Amino acid sequence: MRRSRTTSRARTADRSAARTPRAVLAALLVACLVVLTACSAIPTRGPVGVIPAAEAEVDAVAPAFDPEGPAPGATPERILRDFITAGTGAGDGYSVARQFLSTELAKTWKPEERIVLFRSDPRVEKRETEGVYQIQLETTGTVDSRGLRTNSAVPASETLGVRMVQVAGEWRIDEIPDGIMLAQSSARDLLISHNLYFYSSNFRYWVPDARWFVRRTGVTARIVSAMLAGPAPYLQGSVTSAFPEGVTLARDSVPITSGTASVEFSSEVLEDATSLGLQQMNQQLQENLLGLNDVTTVEMISGQPIELGEDAPELVVPELAPDVGGEQVAVAGGEVVRVRNGATVPIDGMPSVAALQPRTPAASVSGSAYAFMNGDRTTLFVTAPGSEAREVVKGTALTRPSFDPENWVWTSRSEGGRSSVLAVPPGGTEANATVLAAGWLGDRRVDELRVSRDGSRALIVADRGGTSELLVAGITRSPDGTPQTLTTPLTLPLPGDIDTAAWAGQSTIVASSLGADTEAAPVILQLDGEQETMAALVGVRAISAGSDAEDTLYAQAGDTLYRRIGNSWVDEQLDVSDPAFPG
Repeated sequence: MRRSRTTSRARTADRSAARTPRAVLAALLVACLVVLTACSAIPTRGPVGVIPAAEAEVDAVAPAFDPEGPAPGATPERILRDFITAGTGAGDGYSVARQFLSTELAKTWKPEERIVLFRSDPRVEKRETEGVYQIQLETTGTVDSRGLRTNSAVPASETLGVRMVQVAGEWRIDEIPDGIMLAQSSARDLLISHNLYFYSSNFRYWVPDARWFVRRTGVTARIVSAMLAGPAPYLQGSVTSAFPEGVTLARDSVPITSGTASVEFSSEVLEDATSLGLQQMNQQLQENLLGLNDVTTVEMISGQPIELGEDAPELVVPELAPDVGGEQVAVAGGEVVRVRNGATVPIDGMPSVAALQPRTPAASVSGSAYAFMNGDRTTLFVTAPGSEAREVVKGTALTRPSFDPENWVWTSRSEGGRSSVLAVPPGGTEANATVLAAGWLGDRRVDELRVSRDGSRALIVADRGGTSELLVAGITRSPDGTPQTLTTPLTLPLPGDIDTAAWAGQSTIVASSLGADTEAAPVILQLDGEQETMAALVGVRAISAGSDAEDTLYAQAGDTLYRRIGNSWVDEQLDVSDPAFPG
């Protein structure tokens, strides 16, 4: 859609929604190293704690935490405990918490440099050296200065070294690591989750990047600054920002007046800028801010409002939530079929593939191509209406095929005890397939591989020494779109062992264990940290999900297909196996 614009004010768009330690303290800090076990990268919700935050809650109106300042004559232990509590008071630049610090430290302390999330009461201990203390915490995770959250899959511990001094006869903190400590119960109210958005490498899709921020005045500026700083490590190289490296906010606030967010950037934003580049920046800024704190329009400024002009012909409006439709592909009666409106239907023009004993089929979003494995998972075939099935990959323990938006078909195979990931181009075979560089796979065995609907990420279920892992890796591509590497992944903590997983939208994953006679409770995981365990089923053999986990979530148990309605499973009365939505 073309729009005429003279400035960067855009119309409302529809959306889905240190101090250097003294020698003694340095020795203490070395001795008191952080001990974090079984941790993962950002936000996930594990068994040790949750910070649920729905998209509608992204709002800077903080809850009414009103901590008190230091009590006269308080002991060092009391000062440290009250300082931890004061971290809940983000107002006025954490002015209450700064009262617990020495004059010099109060000027340099960075409260949001690192947020430690803990459960149980902190333990404060005095060390042998005068004025030296340590705080011991049972941690559930951390949030760094970029808003990237790391969760512990199991309870972990962290020890912080502290030096106390007396100021005018009162104990104050003179040395402590930057950051605040939040009890899990307080964190539920103080932190919000918010997706940053970056372009896919071809600028056709928005790719979400889940972050966590303190709910306070100024959160809008923090979100913009995080966007300018670039994507999370696992997405680096697989997504693109329209903003050039080095661009920053010209001031530490984003005024919002009558719904318009006026964002002032440093002068680098205009260096070598084209109309297309500026319009892509404006588009990205809109996607990141619209709906936040009642923002309805955005305005880009660099000294004065930035002129955008007419939309460049090359400007593409990316898809926020690619729709894969309501039909599935499955195997029934020995053939690859479509599942439509509660019934199985033949695929028009599809030759019979029964002789190949098809299993685990996949369909491209366009419906122009299909892929499946043979009965013993040693050969991957690709076919299309009007075409005979072609053998494209051979190997051991091939994983279910997955199509990306450009109709590359993906799989993994095991060779010599190690897994490799392959992507076959449209019309191609193993001879011109790409074997993606992924040195981090190491001794992991890949059991499932699903490419996201934006083509920028790979969802991987892996086994490492008998332990299940759920991983999300970025996909880097050459300028012509050829897949090249899988980035070091984000690891999601799991409530138990899993065998299969699937995308259920851009930020949602469904996962489950499998077993002919065992009970399994599939789980829905959001990249922003939420997790929901579904009702259990006996004999789960496969799961499938469309664009929305609420409406299009299915499980195959035995030879029957079940659909999730609310938190119950409803028998669809269909005898099918290996169902999957396009992709």
